[in-house]
Amino acid sequence: MKNLNVFVLVVLASFFLSSCTGNAVYLRDSKTYSITDPKSIEIYSSVYPSVKFEVVGYVSTYTSDANHAGDQLKNNLRAQAAKYGANAIIGFKLNMAEEGGGAQGVAVRYLQ
Repeated sequence: MKNLNVFVLVVLASFFLSSCTGNAVYLRDSKTYSITDPKSIEIYSSVYPSVKFEVVGYVSTYTSDANHAGDQLKNNLRAQAAKYGANAIIGFKLNMAEEGGGAQGVAVRYLQ
């Protein structure tokens, strides 16, 4: 019984001390697009792209790893948006805190 308690304590400690990351995507509708390259996705915080676009959906991500949170959050957003065929993320917001951070934006696809 003592060994089981020690095991449970070790598992719980490693869970709480490890960094956690999560993502959320809310699609505008069921329309599907070709997957895009995450590296090609542009991020806009206060201006919009100069080309016409349509909204794919809302993307957000968070992490408890404060050391590399900014770059990690941007890359996570790009990866999520790319899965749904976005070309850019508009309205980008980055929230940082000592214990981690979060990022969010609206994934859009350029119209041709």
